[in-house]
Amino acid sequence: MADDFIDRNEELFHEMSALLGQLVPGVFRHFQRYPMPDGTSRPCGAWTTCVINNGGENPDETKIHRDVKESRYGYSCVVSCGDFTGGAIILYDLGYILEMGPGDLLLFPDSLIHHSNEITHGVRKSLVAFTQENMNDYWKRTYGMVLRRQVRKETLKQKKKDEKLRKREEMLRSKTE
Repeated sequence: MADDFIDRNEELFHEMSALLGQLVPGVFRHFQRYPMPDGTSRPCGAWTTCVINNGGENPDETKIHRDVKESRYGYSCVVSCGDFTGGAIILYDLGYILEMGPGDLLLFPDSLIHHSNEITHGVRKSLVAFTQENMNDYWKRTYGMVLRRQVRKETLKQKKKDEKLRKREEMLRSKTE
């Protein structure tokens, strides 16, 4: 069933991947750069994994959360489908509430942004395409992958340490003079 679903929705995954490539080309290139383990292919366009959330009739609203097992430097793509009203997605850290209707796509770093959805009336399902952080770990171990954002973060951290050390040395010099 899963293979059939993926085959039938190849065009959707292509559209989702094109959106990722347009909005965050560096992440798109990163997701495409390294092969999957054991010669498997990416079933969900640019992403390594997808899941279908089957809310059923009148699902409860989700609790505030971050998807912490997903790629820290990546983006996930959510597609809403079904016959429903309500269910807006709340992006707490950004202060946004996004109304999403059937067929709408949302691309966002769901491992970094606290989010939830409001109560939905009707039948709402969603498809979420994502790449888990453990794939980054695999690519790093196997291919020596280095993420520019991670290097930038570590460089910034080192600059802060160096600045603290410099200030401490200046303070010690001024005390001894």
